[in-house]
Amino acid sequence: MTAAARSEAAADVPDPSTVEYDSPPTLDQLEPQPQANHAKLEGHQFWDAIGKPKYIVAPMVDQSELAWRILSRAYGANLCYTPMFHAASFASSAKHRHEMFDLSPDSIEGVAPYDRPLVVQFCANDKDHFLNAAQQVTDRCDAVDLNLGCPQGIAKRGHYGAFLMEEWNLVRNLISHLHQNLTIPIIAKIRVFPSLAKTLHYASHVYSSGAQLVTVHGRTREAKGPQTGLASWDKIRRVVDLISPKVPVLANGGIPSAEQVEPCLEETGAYGVMSAEGNLYNPMLFAPSNAAAGRAYVDQLPEPMRSEFKACEQELDLTGAGWDRDRAAYAPSTFIAQQYLVVVRTLPSTKTATSAIKAHLYKLFRPVWAAGRHQEMREKLGKAGGISGTMEYLERVREFQQWLDEFRQLIQADREAGLLPPDSNRPLTHAEVQSLFDGVIPYSHCQPYLRVTQPSETKEELELKMVDDAAKRKREVDELGGIDPEAEAKRCKPSPPSPSAPIAGEAVPAPSTFPCTTPSCTNAAAAKCGNRVCKTCCAALRAPDSTLTETAVAPSTHVCEFHETKEAREREQAQRRKEQQKMKRERGKQKAVENNARVKALSEQKRQEREAQAAAALQASATTNAAQGTEDGAPTAPEVST
Repeated sequence: MTAAARSEAAADVPDPSTVEYDSPPTLDQLEPQPQANHAKLEGHQFWDAIGKPKYIVAPMVDQSELAWRILSRAYGANLCYTPMFHAASFASSAKHRHEMFDLSPDSIEGVAPYDRPLVVQFCANDKDHFLNAAQQVTDRCDAVDLNLGCPQGIAKRGHYGAFLMEEWNLVRNLISHLHQNLTIPIIAKIRVFPSLAKTLHYASHVYSSGAQLVTVHGRTREAKGPQTGLASWDKIRRVVDLISPKVPVLANGGIPSAEQVEPCLEETGAYGVMSAEGNLYNPMLFAPSNAAAGRAYVDQLPEPMRSEFKACEQELDLTGAGWDRDRAAYAPSTFIAQQYLVVVRTLPSTKTATSAIKAHLYKLFRPVWAAGRHQEMREKLGKAGGISGTMEYLERVREFQQWLDEFRQLIQADREAGLLPPDSNRPLTHAEVQSLFDGVIPYSHCQPYLRVTQPSETKEELELKMVDDAAKRKREVDELGGIDPEAEAKRCKPSPPSPSAPIAGEAVPAPSTFPCTTPSCTNAAAAKCGNRVCKTCCAALRAPDSTLTETAVAPSTHVCEFHETKEAREREQAQRRKEQQKMKRERGKQKAVENNARVKALSEQKRQEREAQAAAALQASATTNAAQGTEDGAPTAPEVST
């Protein structure tokens, strides 16, 4: 059946997603892909042409931007995806297109060898918008990816991403339209269904629509945020077994640290492993597996980026055990952040969004704050970079650099005070962390962020799973296709989380709200109030002339550090706003005075110019008249005898 015939038939039958699948498909049952209208690389031929990359940086909104891709490639990533772009906006708005993907002649975005191989990812629900958007980038990437995995609310509202999992006919139209009309390969990234059979039918449907590569995220659409859970490597393996004879399959999910990279490849049989969060919290994720390629990549970077990038090593202490460049997996956060800011500052043409810079720095320094150190730097980072449009780009970058320089001094002070292990100001291998630091990565280093699933009050069974014994936990993990906890225990442990962070296995916390202890008040008490009352009652209690005596707290204890600190901060902010408004008014008045003076000066200058021109004209006229009088024999002025 031709592609056109299949499309017409699809309009007359129910969407395949509504079918109950009892058994998985077989390789022989896979439908053939539609015929492309252009000669192009397909399937394994495409994979071979881009170098068979195994270590891939996932598409991440506002996070896998050019600067971060360069940093990731420097530590072993050999294929990167752009952030997800909205196809309709990308196709219709030149301004949006330039902000998302710099196609200017001076930019190195999508240019070999600095940013290739590269996949540009779009979300779409209209095939023409999708094709139009994809055609804008065909010269700057190796393939275009359709996002079928985004589980966020914005994807649901926009009708794209994982919320097309119930519209297989639409998925076919999108993929087949680009396969037939685009000059480069179309590929896709999907999530799994709870049912293995449906997952395999969905993957085969995506393949038969024309996808030349399929990435499988081993979590369902509902597995996000606090309910992320474990990725099912078993389902990924089954997809690999089914369609990899036709096209390559990549594995995504369950790769928080470098120790999971090779096991994932081995257990799933995937052609490559894709990481999102693991890469964000530790861009050295792929270094133990592919460090040599990263060093070769750095040697190809343009100047001055290359020399400044290498010069960042000066802040490391390599006089002791040194740096095992082939196996190091964890580097000091200040060192990695410095390299990132060097790339941001030296990129030709392309400007990195302030939001992206800030988000990366938050993640790189999360271990410091999780250990309860230097919380003030989190607030300073929030204020750094100014508001977009109010500062020049390089000025914003300098502000982030100043913030990093201050943080570096604080970490050095911690090291001198003995709060950090000696000989740790350098990249560390997994073996060194185990043997020298008892398996605990110093909080000064980038490290994996292990999410803890937080059960809701209605999910009692999930709550029990979190506190059950090791045997039951191991059985459940095995059923989910995850990793053996015994092997997990041997891996490096991240720094202890902050006291406020939820820990797996702890008792269920008390309710976060309780009633105000003032009997006549119906508000909820502030959780951190020392008087156990609401904000209004607390202020009334602490007033010098307070008449509120109904509270259960004794009058002698009517002191609340929480509300007093908060009110002081609010007063300070109000005073700051007042001063800013005053300064704004004064600047306005000053500008008005300067404008008036400038207008007066300009008017005076023009008046003087007019007078000078009139005098010059009068003088010229007099000279002309005098000359004419002499020629006509008119008497001249008598000479004065001496």
